[in-house]
Amino acid sequence: MEYRQNGGCRQRIVQQFVLTIEEDDERLVCHLLMANYTEVEICRQLGIRRSQLEIIKLRLAIELRKAGIRN
Repeated sequence: MEYRQNGGCRQRIVQQFVLTIEEDDERLVCHLLMANYTEVEICRQLGIRRSQLEIIKLRLAIELRKAGIRN
C-alpha cells in the first residue's frame, strides 16, 4: 500500500521550499507552475528554451524530494 502525504503537509513543505530557492529562474518557474501557466507560456514569459525549462523542472523535482515531498 502506498502512503500519500496529506495536502496540508505537502503545502507546508512546498511553501518552505519556495522560500529557500536562491536562483531567480527556479523561483520564477516554480511560481508560474503553481499559477497554472503552461510550459509554452513560461518559456515565453522568461525567454528560455523548452530544454532549459525541463532542466529547471528536474532540478526543482530533485530538491522537492530532498525537502520531503513524496508521490
